[in-house]
Amino acid sequence: MKSERHDMLAKESIRKLIFKLSTPAIVGLLVQAFYNLVDTIFVGRGLGADSALGIAGISVAFPIQMLMMAIAMGIGIGAASIISRSLGMGDSTKAEKTLANMVTLVVISSVIFTILGLIFIDPLLSLFGASESVLPFAKEYTKYILMGTIFFTFSAAMSNAIRAEGHAKFAMAIMLFSSVVNIILDPIFIFEFNMGIMGAAVATVISQVIGSVMVIYYYASSMSMVPFKLGYLMPDLAISRETIGIGMSEFIFNSVESVVFILLNQSLLIYGGDMAIAVFGIIIKVFMLTLMPIIGIKHGIQPIFGFNYGANNFGRVREAVSLSNYIVFAMCMLSVIVVFIIPEQIFRVFSSDTELIKMGVPAIKISFLMMPFIGSQVVAMALLQSLGRSKQSLMITLSRQVFFLPPLVFILPMFMDLTGIWVSFPISDFLGFVVAVILMKREVNKLKVSEKNGMDA
Repeated sequence: MKSERHDMLAKESIRKLIFKLSTPAIVGLLVQAFYNLVDTIFVGRGLGADSALGIAGISVAFPIQMLMMAIAMGIGIGAASIISRSLGMGDSTKAEKTLANMVTLVVISSVIFTILGLIFIDPLLSLFGASESVLPFAKEYTKYILMGTIFFTFSAAMSNAIRAEGHAKFAMAIMLFSSVVNIILDPIFIFEFNMGIMGAAVATVISQVIGSVMVIYYYASSMSMVPFKLGYLMPDLAISRETIGIGMSEFIFNSVESVVFILLNQSLLIYGGDMAIAVFGIIIKVFMLTLMPIIGIKHGIQPIFGFNYGANNFGRVREAVSLSNYIVFAMCMLSVIVVFIIPEQIFRVFSSDTELIKMGVPAIKISFLMMPFIGSQVVAMALLQSLGRSKQSLMITLSRQVFFLPPLVFILPMFMDLTGIWVSFPISDFLGFVVAVILMKREVNKLKVSEKNGMDA
């Protein structure tokens, strides 16, 4: 089985390989995004007259979840890049050390995050945009989410390592099974046990525990190409630095997303109040659902990039870059078409509040205008991370999330009020696309030269 996955990454057609490795990730991520939607839908439907406040509470808590994701993806993608390249070069010892160090980093960072989060929960939520009316809902949800940090971080980070060795189906099974558990438990806890917004959080944590158990089972069995060895848990500073260095762009991407959410929620509170925060909460859930297939493609192509780069198969890397760009553009276009055709129906799924729907329909249309240009940014980040180009990958993250979006969110509302906040999204999406294409094109040109000269890029 192990040699089959090795040959698959090295020899199978790129088109088939992208489909084979991405499809499981797409399915798993879509279900995962769907259960995030379900949380919001059940909270919106279960709180009756307080539905907008409940949705706003989940929205305010989202930056904390983004920080948890930042830890998981930063460590997971950094380690996965090393594991893929190590397997491509036949260095099994480094792959094993990287896997064990990955676990150590996850545990240490998760424990620190949970303790700090629980200590400072009230000021954090206020900073994230919780008004006095929204704070009780946000706190009730967030404190339980924080208690599950280690389970979420462990399962999400380790899934990247599982995908790195070409076992995408099991990584999908982890997301799929845990998500289904969440979807089943949500209505039971919220409606049958009358737990309200707390029920949604508890259901989420239980599902994350299930995902962690499945990861442990994977490495306790003989399925993995990279066996987990307790002796390598002691941190290897060189590997830890490399893991953090490569994953830093992903960590900063998600961390900056969290900071941007703070700015957005505060601006929304000023220009549109709690209702605008609720609208944004729905938009971001829909956006995440449409983005998940693109992230699934990213998960699928990263092992292809990393393995074939490590094996000096530069032509296969370039082919994968080209084909994946076409695929993600088509997927993004489909998302935009759906949003423009049924925007009102999308909001009615979450709430029957007429004010929320009236505010939300034009907002979601504006926000999704430049969605087709996001796909190439994701492909560029996947390429640069897989090849160990941490600085260039970081530049893509910083360009959209730091250099473009925050200034636009600060300036445009001065002239356009609430609409200025929605307009900030498509403008920053397009500018980020320009930066990503420049950096990706430069790397592809290096691969062409290396392929021609038969040298390392």
